[in-house]
Amino acid sequence: MPKRYVVHEDPAVRTASQRIAMADLAPFGFPDLQEQIWLGRREDGLFVVQCVPFRIYGLNLFDVVRLDEDDVLVEVVEKGGHRTLRALLEAGLAPQVFDEVAGGITEQARSGGFAVEWSGDRHAAIDVPADGDAASLVAFMDAHEEAGRLFWEWSDSQPFQGPQR
Repeated sequence: MPKRYVVHEDPAVRTASQRIAMADLAPFGFPDLQEQIWLGRREDGLFVVQCVPFRIYGLNLFDVVRLDEDDVLVEVVEKGGHRTLRALLEAGLAPQVFDEVAGGITEQARSGGFAVEWSGDRHAAIDVPADGDAASLVAFMDAHEEAGRLFWEWSDSQPFQGPQR
């Protein structure tokens, strides 16, 4: 089966010297799927994550990472102090309910001062800095999860795993 890709159309951070690398999602239950990661280069040969990861566990905005010779993410070297909250809206929601939930996610994230990225129209990744208060965002997610409108999780619920070779 050919590889498929999850892309970041609007990364949280944009700089003039960014580069893109790939992360293998097979260790996270998505065989034949890779996620594009936007990175900033450091002078020591390492890179800083500049997007909010959609499907990679144990990786967050501003984490420092190492790539292999094929520009594939292989290791998280240093944590950047942020967390990623991810939400997946249920398929088939009535349009009004969908708009309420999706709009509410964006509104809650932005009112908390958090960057939010969308993968398609159903999957959001929200950056929560170490000093960020995510209580109202979590309460919003809990209420909509209980109502069967979405599923949410923290990306650090599992550790990062490099590609399986």
